[in-house]
Amino acid sequence: MARLLPFVMLLSESLASPSEYWALACLAVRTARAQQGLEAGRRLGGRTLSTNGTEGSVWCGRERYNGAAGNMWYANPFTTACSKASMDMAYAYGDQVLFAKKGDFIKMHCDNWECPIPPVVDCYFDRNACGADEWCMVITHEKWGAWAMGKNGHTPNFELCGSSYYADIEQIASQSDASNATVAALKLTRDRICGSTTVGVANGIQLKGYSEAKIWKPSHGRCVKYRQEGQSCIPTLATQGRFANAFVRRQQTETSSYPNGGTMERPLACAPGLICTGPSFDVLPSTCVKERPKDVCYAGPWWDSSRCPRTSLQRPGMDRQWALESLQTAFLLFAGEVAPAMSCKYWTGPLAPFTAEVRKVTHSIFQALWPEHLVGEYPTLQELYAGMWRQAGVDLAALSPEECEAGESRDGHIADALAVVGSWTNRPNLLWSLIHFVMHNQPSPMSRNAVAASSALASHLSENFWCNDCRGFFTVGVLSIVGLPPQSTDGEAHAKYWNLGHNIASEHVATTRGGHPWINTLEAAQEENVGNPFYVPYETSVEMWHVPS
Repeated sequence: MARLLPFVMLLSESLASPSEYWALACLAVRTARAQQGLEAGRRLGGRTLSTNGTEGSVWCGRERYNGAAGNMWYANPFTTACSKASMDMAYAYGDQVLFAKKGDFIKMHCDNWECPIPPVVDCYFDRNACGADEWCMVITHEKWGAWAMGKNGHTPNFELCGSSYYADIEQIASQSDASNATVAALKLTRDRICGSTTVGVANGIQLKGYSEAKIWKPSHGRCVKYRQEGQSCIPTLATQGRFANAFVRRQQTETSSYPNGGTMERPLACAPGLICTGPSFDVLPSTCVKERPKDVCYAGPWWDSSRCPRTSLQRPGMDRQWALESLQTAFLLFAGEVAPAMSCKYWTGPLAPFTAEVRKVTHSIFQALWPEHLVGEYPTLQELYAGMWRQAGVDLAALSPEECEAGESRDGHIADALAVVGSWTNRPNLLWSLIHFVMHNQPSPMSRNAVAASSALASHLSENFWCNDCRGFFTVGVLSIVGLPPQSTDGEAHAKYWNLGHNIASEHVATTRGGHPWINTLEAAQEENVGNPFYVPYETSVEMWHVPS
């Protein structure tokens, strides 16, 4: 088994994807987590080089394993940890040198289906970037971090830009059978991935070639094709004449549901000379998508969805074991860039009272929604904690800050326990499964306490979902568009709200796009057959989660 390349510390703690959270963990916790990943890889068929085929061939797992399927099965960091090469390249895998052509499977993980992540030109800054048949779609967001913010639009792969990976290359260079050409190819590939020839990151200093002013810019512009006659669209303001705007903006009409004056985040603007009928037409300006099949969890480049409650059951809903395991994952909701559960600052020290209070709120929310008639009595806080510590092996909340910090920094039971609880927060498929299960099995009328809990849950996710990009899009894409859950006591109305909200949120996730939404448009992922279908019709959701009385 070739050893895993170690993570390196990130440039900052403003994080987007789970792999970045793990990169912030100390060495002992990363080592414990890597060992867990190796064990999962052995069970699920990945993380080893093939020995039964062509020399240098790469084994990236099976397209369907343990119920998890999809076009990006190979990209899941917790199972196979592969991607596809975006260029001809040489790279180090443990103590081996592997060569790949563009499009080949490679044993390298990026938060994207291609690695290195390809550059995307920003027409907001480069006003001459778009062709005559294109327009500059400007997207304004709270923040986009380092995605495509490197020199010439590159995205830094922090795991490969520090001294650890370069040390692997130098070790290969020191071997007597390593040719100068091979070493040069390895270094060139590494420099192209990082956008820099400078090795190492320290004290939050940006890599050479990356502008701090541009990394945190709120507006990006992507060149996209105009929609042609007969294609779907969104009504837009005029882009020519005396009062022409610099960029294409949505138009508000009397019957339009689009916010007034916002930017367009979908490439649905009509070409010059055409007009969008929009709300005056019988058919809504919708985009066609594939229906996601029921009872399947998709593996993707960020999260571990390799175990899915629905694939192991022959009936709707959940059994008690799955409900309790899902509750355990939900129980650890907290902003990951503030204090991830795989760190001591989550359990001990100044932040511990705040994380404990969030856990109490989470427990209270699901207590109000728990379908006892289907999965039995709701566990108390003490019972939930006791079950967690039995599995983790250490009561992390009972440690002193000094004990926890000392154990976090060296191999042992504490580092192992932190890695275990951290792995639970990498399974949002369980959180969403629990939400749908409890919402699809509410009585009508619901209690007022349950109605309040449904609204509280929406705010809770907006504030405490582990991934900050996910929180941002849930707040902007769901709460700011469709609002909070209804105040109605109609149980079905709440089930419909959460199905709609999950569909909206899922369109922007890595499993759907093949990586970050800024890098991959929905159309590009579909064309390359790397994205997974995300849209679950309400009727399908009912079949999966509602247990008939």
